[in-house]
Amino acid sequence: MAEVIELRREQSIREYECMKHLKLFTDDEIGAIKTKRFNLEYKVERRKKNLSDFISYIEYENNFLKLLHERRQKLHIKHERLSLEVSVRKRIRVLYTRAITRFPHEYRLWVHFLRNCQKRREIAAGSRALDKMLNFHGEKPKAWINAMNWEYRQAKNMARAKHYTFRGLQRHPENSDLHLTFIDMQMAEALAIAKQSNEPVDELMSQENVTLCKALDTATLVYENYAHKDVDFFRHLLGKLKGYRPLSDRLAKTAIQEMQTLLAQDEHMWNLLASLALEGNDFLLDKDDEKPATFKQRLDRCIDTFRTAIEKLPTKKMYALYIETMLKLNDVEEVEQKATRKALAKAFREALLSDQLDEQKLLQYLKLLLHNETPNEELVMSVIDKGLEQCPKLIDFWILHMRYLTRKEVDVGQVERLFQQASKSLPDSISKLPLWKALFQYYHSRPDLPGKMEQMFRKAVQQEPTVSHHFQPLYLDFLLATKNSIAAVRTEYLRLVKNVTTTLEVHQKMASLEAAQPQPNVTEWRKCLEQATHFYGKSNCTVWLEYIQFELENGTPRNVHALYGRAKGTLEPESFADFLPQYELLKNPLL
Repeated sequence: MAEVIELRREQSIREYECMKHLKLFTDDEIGAIKTKRFNLEYKVERRKKNLSDFISYIEYENNFLKLLHERRQKLHIKHERLSLEVSVRKRIRVLYTRAITRFPHEYRLWVHFLRNCQKRREIAAGSRALDKMLNFHGEKPKAWINAMNWEYRQAKNMARAKHYTFRGLQRHPENSDLHLTFIDMQMAEALAIAKQSNEPVDELMSQENVTLCKALDTATLVYENYAHKDVDFFRHLLGKLKGYRPLSDRLAKTAIQEMQTLLAQDEHMWNLLASLALEGNDFLLDKDDEKPATFKQRLDRCIDTFRTAIEKLPTKKMYALYIETMLKLNDVEEVEQKATRKALAKAFREALLSDQLDEQKLLQYLKLLLHNETPNEELVMSVIDKGLEQCPKLIDFWILHMRYLTRKEVDVGQVERLFQQASKSLPDSISKLPLWKALFQYYHSRPDLPGKMEQMFRKAVQQEPTVSHHFQPLYLDFLLATKNSIAAVRTEYLRLVKNVTTTLEVHQKMASLEAAQPQPNVTEWRKCLEQATHFYGKSNCTVWLEYIQFELENGTPRNVHALYGRAKGTLEPESFADFLPQYELLKNPLL
């Protein structure tokens, strides 16, 4: 290995002499280049070789070429390119050859090599590598597509491109990308033939120009021979053909007709057809339509397409695609908002009347209706009733119903009956916290019911843990705000600690309320921290740190040592490991 590395260093001497002679680099820079190359060369020559080492070496040489170009431009030096640039490019080619020989099964290496050939305009070298690449990676359709595109786009060799196409299609007859790539190539070839001729495209096609017709017929033949046509295939095909009008009109219209026949029972096909109509796709227009269609005309064609689809496929999925298209239109600011809003409302109403709205679309419809300042009450209630009938276990419908009643300012009995009905309908696996929040929002909007809020808080803290834990700290805040007495809050806090499962937040809330008093009661404040350590002192080191900080700043500092001993005996080993450094910082702030 050492002999090989030394040989390559000797081969680079001419480069370094040239750099120094032309003053492109300083002596220190040349020394750094030598060292870097030596290290990279050592990595690619060692017994256990890694592809990343070859790529790093190649990237370094490419960056060196870029730097060399910048130095030449800056110093206005143009000679001795053979000794420098050509030598570096040769080294890069040798590195690629060594890497490909060592790692032929790495497809990304072949792609990396082709990119380098394209960048350096070494087209012949790229073409020579294609057969070897396909020998190792012929099972990958993208490898054949790369070979086809290389020969057609870079080498400008249509015969070789067709050769790879036919071999690829034989090996992967079910792959749509191969077929689409070849169709795209043939259409591009036809377009090039049309541009070379001075005659209009219509005349060329009417005269049945041999080379032009051959390219178009080949594209049509490839399309017809593909046996796995689906919606995605047609979508990509029509997208490609759009750039080759009017040469592609015949093939596109054939594809659209076959798509409508072949996929008549596929909702996504009708959605694609409606999208094409909305775009004003030229393939759907008659030859007599010379003027571009207005947005209103395109929208009407789109809606007509969806209605035709619904007549043949009256499914929830079809209606959902129809509504989704209308919703997307309403998000676009440049279009006529009035027409799109009207179309969206009509789509929702038709789906509702046909009983074909799924739960998510029903929920979406209800939210849109309630977004209006003056919603249609009959329509809102019909959507709510349908939603509760269709999916009574979905909590969102119950919440929106309660908010709607809150907005209407109905009597309290109606809201409470709805709340009770919702609580019974929802399974235990679903958290009822959002339902309770909606109920509290209702009572918050009713200042004429002063005692109700406290009653609701008392009920809420007795509920399941998810509900109780949320409202416990809020209850303490509420009591202090309404009764303006810390004594009443303390009494209720002690009742909560005694009767329900409390959270850490409720102890921290009570401690913060004690601390916020004009003259804090240290004994009561300490009780809150003591309760926090009692319930959460085993796994949470924060409660001990807060207790210690309290004693240091507001309580009795001599208690800190005893607290440290309690924390050490109570905390789990992992939690104590987190506690110890923070404790030292509390004791010694200067650290």
